[in-house]
Amino acid sequence: MKRKSVQIRKFMLIDSAYKSRVLRGDKVTTIRYGDYEARPGSEVYLVVTPSDTAIAKVRITHVEKKKVRDLTNEDAKLDGFSDVKELLRELNRIYGELYGDDEVTIIGFEVIKRFEDGIPLKWLKGLNYREPAEIARLYLENREKLNLNRETDFIMRRIYNEGLGKAVRTFGPKKVQQALLKTYHALYAAGVI
Repeated sequence: MKRKSVQIRKFMLIDSAYKSRVLRGDKVTTIRYGDYEARPGSEVYLVVTPSDTAIAKVRITHVEKKKVRDLTNEDAKLDGFSDVKELLRELNRIYGELYGDDEVTIIGFEVIKRFEDGIPLKWLKGLNYREPAEIARLYLENREKLNLNRETDFIMRRIYNEGLGKAVRTFGPKKVQQALLKTYHALYAAGVI
């Protein structure tokens, strides 16, 4: 029985152990066991687990299918490993024992935007994959149409001027999330988004 392919449309999960390698540019591919589909040129969020936090937005550069036995040292280096043996040890740790005939998908990417403070994935989903900074910018550009309360106004200004992390540290994550959702829905109702 053929396994179903996995579609990568909005985000791609990676282990938090790889976060610094990705942000430094040492890891520009991810190698997945099985059949994955991603469209070169598409932009997706790179989300670290287990925190489910988006650390960057990346552009898919290429997608390639290979048998495990055909992986090379170059594949390993692009994935942030010193050689193919180290790569195979890690793949076996993650997926269980892989065999030479097993298929993997190599997904190449380039970081186009870093999120210093990270964005919780559930927030991105709630905002229909719009970034908090964009919601804050649209709020400030359309403030007179929206008629939101003073606290929401303060939070949106803080996000816009000082970033999401500063807003969360000042107002707390629950209030910031609620303000973002309230603003998103007001922008939607006003036909802005």
